[in-house]
Amino acid sequence: MTHRSGGMLGSRLFERLGASEPPVVEGDESRLAEAIESIKRHLVDLLNSHPGHSECAPELGLLDFNDATVGVLDLELNIQRAIRQCIERFEPRVQRVEVESLPKAGDPLQLRFQVHATLDIGRDSAQTTIDLLLNDKRYQCLD
Repeated sequence: MTHRSGGMLGSRLFERLGASEPPVVEGDESRLAEAIESIKRHLVDLLNSHPGHSECAPELGLLDFNDATVGVLDLELNIQRAIRQCIERFEPRVQRVEVESLPKAGDPLQLRFQVHATLDIGRDSAQTTIDLLLNDKRYQCLD
């Protein structure tokens, strides 16, 4: 549950518990930036998890897509769909998630995706775009 007047509005529970200082009331832009950074950290954890690795949520995470029998286009479409479904299911602060593939930038072994979503931050909502890179079987958010 988030608290409307606190500076930790978009933070995950353990981020709020681990904060060394009490929340400070901040402007809307600061709260939004904090929420986006928290969501990015969560997406990295979420997308790098694999089903069966969490006892309390066995479906949490993404399947390993290292099946050589799947074509490149099918692989990208399957990954896009899996990313969208995973985010919709396990990141409650976002809605209306769309994932698209981005052109490869130099390294043919890297896949890049862009996530478009609506953030639900208390009584407000905001559109955001998050760039993801799949590099050596690890997802990371790009700035």
